[in-house]
Amino acid sequence: MERYIFVYLPFNIKRMKKILAVVISVFIFGCLKAGTVEKTYFFGNYTINNTGRFQVFNFRDTRLSGFPGEPLLPWQKVVLMLPAGEEAVSVEITREGEVAVPGKFFLQPAQQVLPLSRPDSGSFSFSEQAYGDAGAWPAGVTGKLMTQYLNGFSFAMTTFTPVNYFPKAQKLSYFSRVTIRIHTQSSPNAQKALAFFSGSEKNGVLARQLAQNPEMAGRYPGGKSPATNYEYLIISPVPFKNEFQPLISMYSGMGISARVIGTDSISSAMTGIDLQEKIRNFIISQRQDHGIGYVLLAGNPALIPCRGFYCYVMSGGTPYTDSNIPADLYYSGLDGNFDANGNHIYGELADAADLLPEISVGRFPVNDTAELHHMIRKTISYQTNPVLGEFSRPLLAGEYLYNNPVTFGSDYMDLLIDDHNDNGYFTHGIPSSANHIGTLYDSIITPPLTIWQWTSSVLLARINQGNSFIHHLGHANTTYMLRLSMGAVTNANFASVNGITHNYQLLYTQGCYDGAFDDIGGCIAAKAVTIDNFLVAGIFNSRYGWFNQGTTDGPSQHLEREFVSALYDPSLPEKHLGTAHMISKIETAPWVSLPGEFEPGAQLWCHYCCNVFGDPALEIRTSEPTSFTNITWTGNIDSDWKNPGNWNLALVPTTLFDVIIPDSPHDPVITTNNATFCHNLTILNGATLTINPGKSMVVYGTVSME
Repeated sequence: MERYIFVYLPFNIKRMKKILAVVISVFIFGCLKAGTVEKTYFFGNYTINNTGRFQVFNFRDTRLSGFPGEPLLPWQKVVLMLPAGEEAVSVEITREGEVAVPGKFFLQPAQQVLPLSRPDSGSFSFSEQAYGDAGAWPAGVTGKLMTQYLNGFSFAMTTFTPVNYFPKAQKLSYFSRVTIRIHTQSSPNAQKALAFFSGSEKNGVLARQLAQNPEMAGRYPGGKSPATNYEYLIISPVPFKNEFQPLISMYSGMGISARVIGTDSISSAMTGIDLQEKIRNFIISQRQDHGIGYVLLAGNPALIPCRGFYCYVMSGGTPYTDSNIPADLYYSGLDGNFDANGNHIYGELADAADLLPEISVGRFPVNDTAELHHMIRKTISYQTNPVLGEFSRPLLAGEYLYNNPVTFGSDYMDLLIDDHNDNGYFTHGIPSSANHIGTLYDSIITPPLTIWQWTSSVLLARINQGNSFIHHLGHANTTYMLRLSMGAVTNANFASVNGITHNYQLLYTQGCYDGAFDDIGGCIAAKAVTIDNFLVAGIFNSRYGWFNQGTTDGPSQHLEREFVSALYDPSLPEKHLGTAHMISKIETAPWVSLPGEFEPGAQLWCHYCCNVFGDPALEIRTSEPTSFTNITWTGNIDSDWKNPGNWNLALVPTTLFDVIIPDSPHDPVITTNNATFCHNLTILNGATLTINPGKSMVVYGTVSME
């Protein structure tokens, strides 16, 4: 039997200080009378795969990891819910029932995690020192211990390996029974997190799904619902504040109440060192007081500022550092402040960053009202006026990524189809039996390395044939994505993806920098969602996306698999864009503490730089709709559309819907049924319009208001 106790302090403890850690932990336990949360994990059936001269040893639901060049070992995640108002102070691990695995093993060394835009290096990582070690490997059997909070629930997160490996002797054993004990204590941070605890069933479901000990949720106190509720907060720069009535009306008809607040009001009413902190404090107040679930940031960073996060990744001997990663996680994860040490560098390891977001956040990366109207119109059209027959037609596009070892994006994309346990975690995928899944994959024509690569013209043709959702893994930058240049993202190139011939589409890409919405010249993803045609929304990286060479694993891949899993979970599918994205981060967070990952930091980097461009409450269609919701709009035509006098083809709702207009003295009731309305239309000021989705109407001539 092996038994270890680890205590984690605000600073990093190196391996050589393990004895000091144990002494400190004994002292702390004697003084604080800490509580304990315990769980036992069992291991038995293992797999051994040969990869050339190496072997890979693994268990189901454990993830292979190691520092580059060192032996890959299986690691088990630990996600234990803690008592209300408590945080984790140390982890104790007891490993029992050691089983020797017969044979000799030359375990495969871990390789580098790489940015998707990095060129081939041709290097293979192998540590002579590690493989010549006569002692048991690894030196530390647990990962970093973290306390994270989700809607008031406290969680201890760490990882451990049940394996001992002796590299020099090439001997291997594992422990069949491993008990983890998390020692806890009450803390101000944990008590403060309870302010987000409402007791709502939805929040409870998320917490129980995440926890490996869901029964602990029953020990939390009953929560109180806010006195007045609304669900959707739109944060707008001053020039846009009156532009959202069509979006508000649509959601009102769906039973989702929305409010608009200007940055000027937030700035004058809230405290904070800058507008970013004031906006975040306002979101926190609205979550606690009104239970909001969605936040739309309606503008680029010049209009709605973003918070830049710090992250450091070591890859192939090259350090990657960025202190200004545009991260809307700042507005989504509401515990702490991402700057615990107060040095105004956000997201550092010492800052106890909140990796479990509470709010679904999306951004309209628009510069002006014209782009804003495009995004609003596409959002409304997608949700209320769909082109039928296309919502089971996803498109998967994978590029050739790396030479040594050969790595293709297609192998990653295939893990989005059907259910998979690959790489140590389970995800639901796009059901192949119920979908017509299109693929566009680079591939080997002639071994060893003659590659066929799809072209932008081939992709454009596929997109203009109609798809539901595009998933992409390949190279990108601020002006290049899907093998398209910035200049190729035009309405003409996506003429058929106009919401009438074919639906507007969604895109999830793991490419680098295409979502760098802080770039002065703009980014290609922002252009793709703000033009008239093409994308209604998407998920993009504001900095590097990351993959693991020679595998089907990687930090960006993990987030996308969890996103797709949330969409296609047969028991609790989550169709709202921002919420599925939020769940992908919640499910990925425990692996941030993985040895071989935490210090390099690539999973944390992706946690920060992956953002939603679009409406967070957008309901993604993964199957054909069978019914539509009527929408009622009451408003002043002039003030809502900012277009006094006569309009020529400009009444936006009438270009999208069947419209019934009562209370008009000139036209008592006008109804169209997918027809063209060809005479002049006069609308009484303040009239109520009932909009019936699933229809279409085009107005010729003029529309005036009395």
